[in-house]
Amino acid sequence: MHLTVPTVGKLVEELLGKHIVMVKGKAESSGGRCAFNYALNPNVGCCVVVCVERFTMRIAIANLNNEFVTPVVSVAIGISTPNEMLKMLQKHVRQIINESGVERKRILGIGIAIPGLIDKNSGINYSYFANTDRSVTDIFSKMFPYPVVVQHDLDVMARAEHLLGMGRGMEDMMYLHVGRVGIGLGMILNGELYLGNEGFVGEIGHISIANNNKLCHCGKTGCLETEVSEAALVSKVLESVQGGASTVLSQYVKEGSNTLTLQHILQALNMGDSFAINLFTQMSEHLSRAITIVIHLLNPEMIVLGGEFSVAQQYLLLPIQQNLNKYVLPRLLKNCKVTMSVLGANAPLLGSVSFVLDYVLQNRDFEKGRLVEV
Repeated sequence: MHLTVPTVGKLVEELLGKHIVMVKGKAESSGGRCAFNYALNPNVGCCVVVCVERFTMRIAIANLNNEFVTPVVSVAIGISTPNEMLKMLQKHVRQIINESGVERKRILGIGIAIPGLIDKNSGINYSYFANTDRSVTDIFSKMFPYPVVVQHDLDVMARAEHLLGMGRGMEDMMYLHVGRVGIGLGMILNGELYLGNEGFVGEIGHISIANNNKLCHCGKTGCLETEVSEAALVSKVLESVQGGASTVLSQYVKEGSNTLTLQHILQALNMGDSFAINLFTQMSEHLSRAITIVIHLLNPEMIVLGGEFSVAQQYLLLPIQQNLNKYVLPRLLKNCKVTMSVLGANAPLLGSVSFVLDYVLQNRDFEKGRLVEV
């Protein structure tokens, strides 16, 4: 920083006085005065983080160490209209702030992770708010007196995995989200989040990879999501049980009524149900072919799998690794590790903290009274 030792000492003392920096203990010293380690006070600022999912919304407040200072609140949103969703979001964000006990001046901003096609240039979400030409950031910013940063949930999860999870220290890594309603790919290239021309990267779930002539919800046929999703697995179970297949899942399939969910299939897996195990083996085959494309195109150091399906690690990871040995060029596979995420469902919340901090520092909000004495 090209600063003299006395200047650094003076600045550190000033930051200590404002509680922005704190002492972390004594450092190793070769003699002379005792040396100390210093660190940023993680509670000097907080971020409100929100993850919007298909049927739920999760909200929490986190400090600068990515530690939750409030419980994660889950709100059922069902099939709501955009206006209803906005009202619920505003209500529950205000509620968690009011009940948290966190001083208003310590809140640096609000980070929102949301699914759907988001144009990075216009900020328009073509999936959740397609009936408006306003950017989602503009919509949310009108609701709160804090900076609001809105990002695609896959990009947020990829950032979280890169900074806090299995991808720490990696220059080129991919985060493959295998969720109940879809599959997406978050990409870290040369140490940075890659967004593409308009921000529509990572739609790997809509690669036509299956020769099944099944219609995807996107309007195309044979998409990866027609084989790898909750709806795809439930459909296969229904068809197989009606055809006489023997499985514990048959108890959830009744004529004229279906209560079968992904959770039931996962339970059958844990019970060792051979039908369910074979179902995941078939699914792993399709996933492996998609991962093969990613490895051959991008040559990443690591591919991290996350999402609701990742809890079935022992039935998913090993078959994928075995298939990759068949499909991928050995030299490319040698230095590419395929593993599971360790962040769980909170990945989009944790990743949102870094986006809020990026915004605050780039816009120098700390000079406008955001980071003040606490």
